[in-house]
Amino acid sequence: MDMANFGNPAYSAAIGNAGGMMVLAAAGVGFANALGDAIAATARARYERRYDDALTSATRHANDMEELAQLALTMLSELEADNARLRAACAQRQQALNALKGRRA
Repeated sequence: MDMANFGNPAYSAAIGNAGGMMVLAAAGVGFANALGDAIAATARARYERRYDDALTSATRHANDMEELAQLALTMLSELEADNARLRAACAQRQQALNALKGRRA
């Protein structure tokens, strides 16, 4: 240290304020870190909200598709039953036609 500056009031004020300035600088760094953490937390919350919304939408869509598949299976079962009835009716008709043909001959 330069002993000549000890008598200088500006030097004394600067040295006296150095501790306070270091505290302010540390507080500024802490504030910047806290601000960065808050921004990161906000971004994370936004991401999680979007993810939850997408998951809810996908689950709802899957439920809708399951209901549609069950409806399609019910309709298919009904169509198969109609088909069986029509086949039986056609076979009965063909037998009647064959019987009528046999009488003519």
